[in-house]
Amino acid sequence: MKLDKTTSLFFATKIDSKLREGLALSKPGDKKYFDGTSEEFLRVMEIGDEKDKERWIGKIIKPGPAVTEIDDIQRNILSILRRVAPNARIPASAVKIFVLQGALAQPAVIDDEESDEVEGSAGPYITY
Repeated sequence: MKLDKTTSLFFATKIDSKLREGLALSKPGDKKYFDGTSEEFLRVMEIGDEKDKERWIGKIIKPGPAVTEIDDIQRNILSILRRVAPNARIPASAVKIFVLQGALAQPAVIDDEESDEVEGSAGPYITY
């Protein structure tokens, strides 16, 4: 076994229908909290193939966080989600930790518009 001190972690919760609705209806000024443009905030990642695709929202954390930081990271994620989607009830136990493999995914945006592309930007967009 080898210790990998280079792989980032993804602290996230699965996007269910209530959370998806809350994100799509969030205020335009709150979209910055989950569009993936800032390391301070959250991003949406997709896991699985087309038939079995899951969407998760969370925060990418640099490798090797101290054990004492875990609760703070969890509270930060839940706090941001409460702000942008106040009607979605997310228990603390819903936040899971994953290892990110390969290059970091492009930022994604939850958008309630039908278009898959947003003018003047690049990267995948999630439309609900």
